[in-house]
Amino acid sequence: MKIKFMMIAALMLLGAGAARAQYAHFPVAGTIEYEKTVHVKNFMKRHLSMSKDEGFDRTYIEQLMAKAPDSYVFKNKMMFNGSESRYEPIKEERTGIMRSIMWFGFDYETTYYKDIKNGVFRSVADYVGSNILTQDSLLKVKWKITDEYRTIAGYNCRRANGVVLDSVFIVAFYTDEIPLSSGPGAFHGLPGMILGVAVPEQHYNIYATKVTFVQPQVMAEMGKKKDKPMTRAELKTFLYDRMRVGDWNTEQQFNFLLTGLYL
Repeated sequence: MKIKFMMIAALMLLGAGAARAQYAHFPVAGTIEYEKTVHVKNFMKRHLSMSKDEGFDRTYIEQLMAKAPDSYVFKNKMMFNGSESRYEPIKEERTGIMRSIMWFGFDYETTYYKDIKNGVFRSVADYVGSNILTQDSLLKVKWKITDEYRTIAGYNCRRANGVVLDSVFIVAFYTDEIPLSSGPGAFHGLPGMILGVAVPEQHYNIYATKVTFVQPQVMAEMGKKKDKPMTRAELKTFLYDRMRVGDWNTEQQFNFLLTGLYL
């Protein structure tokens, strides 16, 4: 009888432990803090290499580059609950030189909303002081999962290499311990939450620094009532005319900027 009682007690403890483990390792709601590190001087060099201007503009950019930091960190926060997530900037005061060069497009202080279950994507970006509201389907990414692992914010993450927008190479690290197939910015599509991503072409990487399990409200609304939503294709047409491609900017510069806005 005593042995039978001990076996029952052990099974109950194992069951309770499994329930706790399930709750601990597979959260369906919470917040994640991220840091986006932009390699500022490399970004500016890339921008300059695509410019066709050899005069004042190039000299001015070179002067700014000499004063710019090698890198700069932008902080963001994601709220996720069920199949929805919202990724938004944490507002901070910029240093003097960063205020002067933000127009390069290192970061557009974009807020992103994704509903993975229903395939809904929305974003609102600050482009030269104006809101750009995008509403479209989820961005398509071709992923190839590898056998490389890394610990990020205390989670075991697996590497995946991806291609987005036909030719932009990206590297992501996701954890299946947070089962929502989402991530920072427009990224998604892996069997778990993306806690790290690098976009070499855009000279930045994003890594999670803290995960907190709460029940946040994930707001789908964004922008102002006067903001007109555009698809990605409509945004491309709108900006192509506004940026005077061929006169003020080259095709390369335009595509470089557009990639930053899309992602």
